Amino acid sequence: MPSGTFTLPGRQQPERPTFKMTHPMLDAQIGARARITVLPGPVAALTEPLADLLHRAAGSSQHTILVVPEHSTVTPAFDRLTDATGTIVLVEEDEAYRELRSGRLVPQLSQTLEVLADPKLKISPRHMVQRDVFPILTVSISAYHPARRTTQLGKMVELVAEILLPGAELSWGGYEPAGAFWDRDALTDFCRKHMPTVHLVVAGYGPGGMFTGTLSVSRTDNGLEEYAELNLAGGAPATEYRDLAMAVFRDLSTETKPQFALAMRTYARRDASLPVTMRRPPTPLAVLIGAPGVRRLGVDAAKVASAHGGEATGYGRRRGLLVPLESNFDADWEPLLDLIHTLDGGTGNVRRALGARS
Repeated sequence: MPSGTFTLPGRQQPERPTFKMTHPMLDAQIGARARITVLPGPVAALTEPLADLLHRAAGSSQHTILVVPEHSTVTPAFDRLTDATGTIVLVEEDEAYRELRSGRLVPQLSQTLEVLADPKLKISPRHMVQRDVFPILTVSISAYHPARRTTQLGKMVELVAEILLPGAELSWGGYEPAGAFWDRDALTDFCRKHMPTVHLVVAGYGPGGMFTGTLSVSRTDNGLEEYAELNLAGGAPATEYRDLAMAVFRDLSTETKPQFALAMRTYARRDASLPVTMRRPPTPLAVLIGAPGVRRLGVDAAKVASAHGGEATGYGRRRGLLVPLESNFDADWEPLLDLIHTLDGGTGNVRRALGARS
């Protein structure tokens, strides 16, 4: 008898996936609570059909579950946007599954929601296996713009490319592969038509390397927030990552109006795809706090920079703060934590600046 099909008399029959198709990408449903899509390929990417599914599922009360093979990888865009949309990603394990990010063991697909809601944590041993990965540079940047017709998006991506991968050919799109030639006017028009929140894929290919990532634009009370998360694979040795990040952030502070930027050394495959096993902890390399953040914190940018081996950016009232964070140890967060302690001042500055209650 097939495993899992027999139930003792008086026992409740476990809920099984039913097959109610409401989208070409859907393979099954768990009642009215979750949709299931199986992605059999070796690389799970944000393809056009998948991007359409996630867009249509946004705001729904039903969960979306994506199942990927055990020996696959996921692209950075797939990884970030499934996380941002609350999509559950499961990795196949013989007859069981594990959650992609936590490694939580899910014995049966129909038990997914119950297992993930259970405070008791059981990690799959296979999740702990580290695959061959290499250092890459990950840069996250947030900037605000006024909501004007003259506002143009994409400048941040161009500045990052100019320093990290000179001569790179840029492209963008609503899904992978990012097949549209780089055109900031077209990109801006696309975002304007798809507000209030738009997620795009960006890519660059140049001599000896590539970068790939996402660009999100969201309507806020202050106008528009442009958020880029880019990953550089190749193009420069890992020993140069901190200096490259500092150069990028200096340019950003003079050419744009960034709110916050963070550079980290992370680990991925040579094509920047991510393993579906446990990941190595990132190492913070540099942080940039723009003038609005410095004002909200109520600190003297020059004094903080002097205390942490950094530098003040900008001039006059538009003084930002740029601090290198790398130490001689991998995954060392102490320099960043020390900076946060200074910024907080022991009076809750950071909490107030972030608008957090605790």
